[in-house]
Amino acid sequence: MKARLGRGARAIQPNGESMNHSTVSVQAAISASPTVTAIGISVIILTHDEESNIRGCLESVAWSDDVIVVDSFSNDGTIAAARSCRPTVRVFENAFKDFGQQRNWALDHTSPRHAWILFLDADERITATCSAEMARAVDQPGGHVGYFLCGRNFFLGRWVRHCQLFPSWQLRLLKRGEVRYRKEGHGQREVTEGPLGYIREPYDHLTFSKGVAEWLGRHNRYSTHEIELIQRLRTEPMNPKSLFHRDPVERRRCLKTLAARLPCRPLFRFLYGYVIRCGFLDGRAGLVLCLLRFAQDIDTMAKLAEMKAIEQGMPPDHGPTKRQAHS
Repeated sequence: MKARLGRGARAIQPNGESMNHSTVSVQAAISASPTVTAIGISVIILTHDEESNIRGCLESVAWSDDVIVVDSFSNDGTIAAARSCRPTVRVFENAFKDFGQQRNWALDHTSPRHAWILFLDADERITATCSAEMARAVDQPGGHVGYFLCGRNFFLGRWVRHCQLFPSWQLRLLKRGEVRYRKEGHGQREVTEGPLGYIREPYDHLTFSKGVAEWLGRHNRYSTHEIELIQRLRTEPMNPKSLFHRDPVERRRCLKTLAARLPCRPLFRFLYGYVIRCGFLDGRAGLVLCLLRFAQDIDTMAKLAEMKAIEQGMPPDHGPTKRQAHS
């Protein structure tokens, strides 16, 4: 049975016209050099205003014969750039609500050809070593239904390995029908009962590809979503032993729960990234990035304090309280 596109969603033909069904007929061929070895993985790239990034992302997955772009109604030439780089790309549009919802929508409505699916963002690049390890993993999964991947983050022309807490794992490679996602702060968290593995070779994440100003605006939006996550984590039980768990994902989740409870969260996160995780070894780039994250955490704490004041009936933007006005 073909999945139906939801309201406001559409698939786009190569000539740009919308379609009434959920799949697009494409050539079963790799658009890159014939020397590229094909890998049986469908690639889904989430985009919004990524005209400057999409070409590099598509070129890094030339080994896939099924590449899908799920665009959230870009205002620039993202789709045209994608088709110019790779005419066989399949393009869908769906309004973005959150990363978890968008990934689930893509799984349900784009009809990936292969059993294994890789999710990417347009500012990410799959390296040759990463693709080779993924090929081995899907060829002999050993019962795994998904794999965590980690990215190398770059800033000011260098890999900021230490202050970005490398490796930071995300479940991006999954077997169709075995994994779903749910919203977790500004990002997402996997939902599955199957065993998961790790792809140790990293991909490249060009998180500042659009400049610092765009990064600041994006993380200002992210901090608004983080408030909900912080409030929830403060109410959940925490097992301190998980800080020493053999699973790196469990350790990181426990650390996030601990950070949500700390009264001096911005300072703690700065010291953790710059001192404990040796962010100072990343040079000037590491220091500037840790300060940017410090400012982002202050932004989050300020929004959290504002929300609490509003819940207590004291909107901070309405001037002094009655008691203060008469004192």
